[in-house]
Amino acid sequence: MPVRSVRRSGADGPIGLRSSLAALTLLCALATSASAQSAPAGSLSGADSLGWTRGDPNAPITVVEFTDMSCPYCADFHQGTRRALIDEFVEGGQVRWITLTYVSGIYPNSDALTLAAECAGSQGHYENFLTVAYAERERWLTATDAAAMAEARRFAETLELDVDAFESCRADPLVAERALAVMNMARASGVRGTPTWFVDGFPVMGALPLGYARSFITSQLPG
Repeated sequence: MPVRSVRRSGADGPIGLRSSLAALTLLCALATSASAQSAPAGSLSGADSLGWTRGDPNAPITVVEFTDMSCPYCADFHQGTRRALIDEFVEGGQVRWITLTYVSGIYPNSDALTLAAECAGSQGHYENFLTVAYAERERWLTATDAAAMAEARRFAETLELDVDAFESCRADPLVAERALAVMNMARASGVRGTPTWFVDGFPVMGALPLGYARSFITSQLPG
C-alpha cells in the first residue's frame, strides 16, 4: 500500500486539532446542503490520489469503496465480507481496491476518526487503523469530542505510530481539505449511504453477504 505524504502546517496540539475538526464539520454541513439540491452522477477520477490502494495496479478490476468510520454497516463490511473479498480477489491479483474515508454527516465522531485514519495512512497504517477503530467502535462512537480524539491517539500508540507526527497531521487543515474532496467526489458519484463500492464504475451499496457480493466481482472478471 503506498504511503501518502501529508504536509505539515505547524498547527500542532489540541487547539489546532479542534480547529481542523470545526472546519471539517462546517465543510461537511455545506457539502450536505449542496448535495440536497443536486447530486448528479460524477466521475471517480482522482480516487487514486485521494484514496488508499491495495493490490496489483494492473489488476483487471478496480473497486472504489467509500466507508464512514462511524457507520455500523461499514464496520460489519470491513470485518466480514470486505475482508474475505480482499483475501480472495486482491491478494489473488484480480482486483485493485481503493478505499476512501467519507464523512457522511450522519454518525457522531466520524470527522475526528476520519482525520485520524488519514494520518495513520500517512505513516503506512491506514488499513491497520481501520481494523482497530472498527473493532473498538463502541468505545468512541458516542464519546465526547475530547474522548474520541483520545481514543484515536490510543489507536496510534497501539499501532506504534510516530505520535507527535500523528498529532501534527491531525491538526493540519490540508487533511480536512482532503476529507472534503472525498465528500465532494462521493456526492458527485451518487453515494447516498455507506458502505458504497463501485466495481469498475458499477455501484454496489451495503454490507452484503459474501456470496452475493462476490457475484458483482466475478461477473466482471475476464474469461
